Amino acid sequence: MLIELVPGTPAGVAEEVAARAAAHEDVTAWPVRLAGRVFVVVSGDESLARVPGSPAVLARRPTPDGHWLVRRDSGVAPREVTIGGPPRPAPRAVTGGPGAAPDAPGAVTGVVVGGPRLWWAAGPCALESAEDAAETALAVRARGAHALRAGLFKTRSSPYHFSGKGGRGLETLAEVRRTAAIPVITEVCDPRDVPAVAEVADCLQVDGRHLDNRPLLAELGAQPRPVLLMRAPGASLDDWLRAAEFVLARGNRDVVLCAGAAGTPPEPGFGAIPALRERTDLPVVFDPSHSTRSAALVAPAALAAAAYGADGLLIESCLKPERMYRPGDAAHMFPPESLADLVTACERVRDSVRSLAVPR
Repeated sequence: MLIELVPGTPAGVAEEVAARAAAHEDVTAWPVRLAGRVFVVVSGDESLARVPGSPAVLARRPTPDGHWLVRRDSGVAPREVTIGGPPRPAPRAVTGGPGAAPDAPGAVTGVVVGGPRLWWAAGPCALESAEDAAETALAVRARGAHALRAGLFKTRSSPYHFSGKGGRGLETLAEVRRTAAIPVITEVCDPRDVPAVAEVADCLQVDGRHLDNRPLLAELGAQPRPVLLMRAPGASLDDWLRAAEFVLARGNRDVVLCAGAAGTPPEPGFGAIPALRERTDLPVVFDPSHSTRSAALVAPAALAAAAYGADGLLIESCLKPERMYRPGDAAHMFPPESLADLVTACERVRDSVRSLAVPR
């Protein structure tokens, strides 16, 4: 349940309402400020929660399906999310990281996801060789990429596959970000790793296998960094939106949804894009690489996603895929030299479809 308070309610009053709502030991509550509005999130048995008769209380917002903040009619979920921006202080464990002033050489510019332009990111599935990652970052940036994707913590289907460099790769990722002057997107799996990764990455990616990792989602909600939530093939739209709600309910509304494979057996789930449009304003991007598992199918999948109205693309690309530790990852890598042509074609398709749109 959500208790909406009068706009501008002081923090002390919001805390008092939360404390009174959670008077029972089986109920917890906390205040959040989102989109200029003040809410008290009530978790637990709603029949035990107390809605105080305070003049600060504006409305009670029932949440029978587990998500209200992300809904289109809530007015809370953003249509646009900016990934990147002025460099932030480097983490303590990183030397030579992104610590320059915003107008210094190598400054990283943020780009909007969900705006009129087709946003896109490219890079290797996992950050492996520092040299290869830096070269790939420069290559994709030269072709117009708005961000670099490079995983440090990989959720693999086998314990014998490369699971990423983890925390020891943060320094490399920070250096790549600074050198290429490009925002970076990387995965995080453990809530204990979130603060350190958030000091380096411009966007924190959550694999679909972690949509039920509530401690991770709650920690991401406490960070001032955009979150990219990937859909698990077997997850329903409600599962996906509830995961986004966990992030918003902790105070972070900068969430981007990433569609990909869906169903059993998994196939590209293009239909999720218009289906989400009916239910939320959150930006929706598409991953044509993981959804097809084939570099040869990336282009047709990306074009189809553009036709369905995706706000952006998350593409796997690497200059030297033959050097990747896991051959399966190399099979997904779209050639960097063809990225600009692919994105141009996707923008044309998206514009053509929009011109033919039939009013609902």
